[in-house]
Amino acid sequence: MRGILVLAVLCCGCDVAWPNTTKDCEFLMTCEHFRGLWNEVETPSDCVPNENPAAAVDDTCGVFVSSSGSDENAATKAAPLKTLGAALALAEKNEKRRVYACAEAFEEAVEVTGSVTIYGGLDCASGWGWAGEQRKTVLTAEAGEIPLVVRGGGAETTVRVEDFHVQARAIEPDDLALAGASAIAAVAEEVNVELARCVVEAGDAAAGAEGAVYETSAMGGDDGEPGVEACSGERTFGGASVKNDCGTPEEESDDSLSGAGGIGQADKGGPGDKGSPGAMLNGGMGAEGIKVCSEGTAGENGAEGGAGAGARGLGELSASGYVGAAGGDGAKGSIAQGGGGGGGAKGGASADKCPNEALAGGASGGSGGAGGCGGAGGRGGGAGGASIALVSLNAAVSFKDVTLKTGRGGAGGKGGAGQEGGAGGAGGPGGTKPEGATALNDACAGGPGGKGGAGGQGGGGRGGHALGIAYKGTAPAVQGATVELGEAGPGGVGANAEGEGAAGVKAEVQAL
Repeated sequence: MRGILVLAVLCCGCDVAWPNTTKDCEFLMTCEHFRGLWNEVETPSDCVPNENPAAAVDDTCGVFVSSSGSDENAATKAAPLKTLGAALALAEKNEKRRVYACAEAFEEAVEVTGSVTIYGGLDCASGWGWAGEQRKTVLTAEAGEIPLVVRGGGAETTVRVEDFHVQARAIEPDDLALAGASAIAAVAEEVNVELARCVVEAGDAAAGAEGAVYETSAMGGDDGEPGVEACSGERTFGGASVKNDCGTPEEESDDSLSGAGGIGQADKGGPGDKGSPGAMLNGGMGAEGIKVCSEGTAGENGAEGGAGAGARGLGELSASGYVGAAGGDGAKGSIAQGGGGGGGAKGGASADKCPNEALAGGASGGSGGAGGCGGAGGRGGGAGGASIALVSLNAAVSFKDVTLKTGRGGAGGKGGAGQEGGAGGAGGPGGTKPEGATALNDACAGGPGGKGGAGGQGGGGRGGHALGIAYKGTAPAVQGATVELGEAGPGGVGANAEGEGAAGVKAEVQAL
């Protein structure tokens, strides 16, 4: 195509020219491909390193960069810039829009926002000639960062990259700060990208975080109220019911109430009330006849919450990277029943009972303790990070002798254990008999509140993907590329089969 006399004729709506105006449009190349050839026509052969491997590229061809240079330099071979970022910023303002990089390592995250051609693999120690297919310019960044992001003005912007090894670092398993992080080598967003003789490689991604542990139990219930001493009234009222509202006073559905203690009368003691919620009759019996009172019994424990669902979604893709699907949180445990109130005792007036008939009520029972609150559901496990060589977001991507390579997707995080239910309060003590009332009995204590149900275990996070190309929009063709895939990450552990996170996807090309 070099040296073709190009006429200013539009074809098929493309803003490019074609020399033969009589040729039927259906036989022509696509607009995107033709733009690449059009750009190539404009580049002199002596400015294309691999076409003249024995010759040095001239200073007039573009902007030059070496890791041993300085960003204060003139961007020539003798005085190259130091960073690719600075070189690209200068090249995008330069009409030639070309960058020439030594076959060295550059550690920086680079963003390209306009049409530019980036030539790597140059032997800067020998006049800036092409070093051959085996020596690449290496571009990498810190773990968790994307080394190369290309975004621009849609079909009007074309970026070409030659002889680069773009590498997203593997994330170390013990780097907890990067739990669930992905390793993504390159992103192309709404732009035409041409890659030639490049390796685009993503390292191993990080495992997802386990569901966070609860440091404390749920709110416990208060202790019951004591009963009243005998001989202190015509009748004595039992310890009052106590309530645990679990921190939501406006919501009654999660309240636990203890049973009130039984009253004390001269001729008999009243029974203690049952605690709620729950149908169990756990109030103590009151004294009557020859029978003495009985204590209230413990409230029923709350039920454990249901387990969280394992993650199934593919996750979300954007220019910032990939966010995987986390496991669902477990359900909250239920509140426990309050303890039953203790039974009241008989009183009476006589020499060995109460001295005053008007104050001959027996001792009253203590109330039960309030039940504990249900524990919060276990937190879902985090998604494993994905290992993706190239992300294409409504981009047009072409390859020539390119290798797309991934590492392993991260394992999904294990679902966290639910919060422990709150402890029930102790039952209040029964009222006592006064000194000298040898014929009377003490009243009975209330029962303890039940323990709140633990929250259900969280679901496991989804395993991370291992993808050559992850895309939105039109699926890119892999013609001209070799794809080498690592393994996808396993799903995170949950409480049961439904709580297990799904494994990641292993594929050359995958829509997300």
